Amino acid sequence: MTGIIGESLSPVEALRPTPEEDRVADFRARVQAEGQEWTGNEPDELVELLTKAAAGDPRLAAIVRAGSNLLKDFLDGCQQKTTADVSRDLAGDLADGHPLPADVLEGLTHRYLIAVVRLAEPACGMDALRAVAGQDSLLTHRDGNVVLFIPAAGPGSGPCSVTRLNQCLGGRGWLATAERDREHLVDGFNEASYVMRLVVAGLRPSGAYTISDVLVEYAVTLNEKVRTDLAAVIRPLRAHKVLWETLAAFVDSDYSRNKAARSLYIHRSTLDYRLKRIEDVTGCDPNSGRGAQMLTAAMIAEALQGG
Repeated sequence: MTGIIGESLSPVEALRPTPEEDRVADFRARVQAEGQEWTGNEPDELVELLTKAAAGDPRLAAIVRAGSNLLKDFLDGCQQKTTADVSRDLAGDLADGHPLPADVLEGLTHRYLIAVVRLAEPACGMDALRAVAGQDSLLTHRDGNVVLFIPAAGPGSGPCSVTRLNQCLGGRGWLATAERDREHLVDGFNEASYVMRLVVAGLRPSGAYTISDVLVEYAVTLNEKVRTDLAAVIRPLRAHKVLWETLAAFVDSDYSRNKAARSLYIHRSTLDYRLKRIEDVTGCDPNSGRGAQMLTAAMIAEALQGG
């Protein structure tokens, strides 16, 4: 190593800091001192302090400018990532039970009405649903359904919201709801979703439903073995399209033979013949209370297995 051209440095001299290194070391010490005093949180404020620490040295000021731009780019990227992660689909994260940052969870309302909506025409009614749910509600889609997390402002707010949401359907859709604290929203979503599956599989008319409206179906189909056995009862009927459609119309008409015959555009005696054939295939008499209940539960179980 050489200092002045042609003159060798001693080992001790070679270890001494150069003037350039002295300036950088002094600058770093001033930066550390500024950092100990700084109480701000804005990048621009930090850049101003670092520029001040450069004390007019052009080379150090250039380092500050380059470093500050890199710092701001890095922090902007972090902020964009955080914002995207949080706002990408917050309702979807709640529905799926994904863990949320503590500050995001704390920012949620303490209690929500969870509404799972099946629209007869998916494109229709969305604007009305959003308006009724309010700007603080969270919306996502799951399995062809609209999912809403609506802040429950207080006692009585739930039923009123359910009534108004149901009115948005105009008799052409289904609404399943549950209510939960923010720590148990995924449980409420799962409950409302299962209620919706039971309602649709059971050919229930358009309207609003909660788990209390499907307690029998819920209890029967929750057990996997029972659900499998019930599906086996009804499955042979799938080979008879006309009989299946007849049973579906019979259930949909709330077991009224006159209504079912009208909906199928057939004579009452033709309906009676088909119901007898359904009994022959399944072993359950649709005209009896027990048989009708068994066949309805079997249809729901079969639909759940298929879905």
